Amino acid sequence: MSSIKVVILGVGSVGSGIVQTLQNRKGIEVVGAIDIDPEKIGKDVGELTGGSAIGVAVTNDLEAFCAEKKADVIINTASPVGIQETYQQLIPALKSGMNAIVASAETCNLEFTDKEIAEEIDRLCKENGVSYIGRGATQTEERFIISMTEGSTDVKNIAFTHYADVQAFSDESNAAEWGITLQEEDYYKGIEAGTVKSKEELKASIPYVADAFGWKIDDVTLDKAPMVNESGRVYGLKATVRGFQDGEQKLEMNYVMVEDPERKYYDHLKVEGTPMIDCMCNYTPDRGMASTIGSIVNAIPFIADAPAGYHNTLKSPACGIYFGDNSRN
Repeated sequence: MSSIKVVILGVGSVGSGIVQTLQNRKGIEVVGAIDIDPEKIGKDVGELTGGSAIGVAVTNDLEAFCAEKKADVIINTASPVGIQETYQQLIPALKSGMNAIVASAETCNLEFTDKEIAEEIDRLCKENGVSYIGRGATQTEERFIISMTEGSTDVKNIAFTHYADVQAFSDESNAAEWGITLQEEDYYKGIEAGTVKSKEELKASIPYVADAFGWKIDDVTLDKAPMVNESGRVYGLKATVRGFQDGEQKLEMNYVMVEDPERKYYDHLKVEGTPMIDCMCNYTPDRGMASTIGSIVNAIPFIADAPAGYHNTLKSPACGIYFGDNSRN
C-alpha cells in the first residue's frame, strides 16, 4: 500500500498553502517542490512554508527531478502565464507519468478557451497514460450556479456577481492576473505586452455555464474597467461578460476583484425562472485562497486515478473535503 506522491511546481502563496494543508492529510505525500526563486532553492519545503521539515528540498529543475524520481501528481501553482506556456512547463512531468492539476481558471474549460490546446493535451496525456485538469476557486462559483438551479423547472436567464477581496494573494499574482497594484498606465502597457492578462478568457465562462442549461450562445461580450485611486494606482478590476441566444441575454457574469478595506467577499446569484432565486453567499476574506487550495487538494485522489486525458472540470465530479486515508495498491 502506498500514498499518492505529489510534486508542487511554484512555492508561492498557493503552493505554500497546499504544502501546509497536505501536512495534515493522510495518504498524500509531498515528494518534490520546484521553484525558480534562488532564496528558496535548497530549503526544506515544509519549513519554508511555515510547518515542520518533511525532508524535501526545493529545486529549480523539473526535468532533472522527473529523470531521477517518480511521483503520481504534479500541481502547477506557478505565477500566472498563458495556457500554452503552462502546458509547456508541464510536458516533462506528463511524459514521466505524472498526472497534472493546474491552478488556472482557463484550464478548467479548455474545450471553450482553446479547443486546439485541449486536443493536444488530451493526445499527449493518453499517449503517456496520465490526466490533466484545471482547478481553483472559479469552478466552485460555476458549480454553485448549477447546483442552485438543480431544483428548477425553468430557467430564463441568470445574473451572477463574484465580488472578491484579493489581499490574500501576492502582489505579483494580482498584478499579472488582474493588473491590481500597478499604475494605470502600466496596466494598459501590461495588457498590450501580455504581462497582464486581458481577461478575454472570462468570455469562455459563458458557453461553459450555458452548456449546463442547453443554451446555444451565439454572441459573447466583455466589458472591463480598472478601478483607479487618486494616485493612479489600480486597486481593482470589474469585468462583465454577457451571453446572448438569438439576441436575448441569457447569462451575465460579473467579476469584481478588489483590494477591499472591509475585506468583503461574496457571491450573488439571481435567476429568473421557476422558482425565482435571489441568493447571497457571504464569505470570510480567506475564501479565495482557501477555495483555491481546497479545491486543488481535494482533487488529488480523483486525478491520480482518473482515466487518461484532459478533463473538463464541470464534467468531472465535485470533490469534497478529504481527510481520510487514501492508501493505494
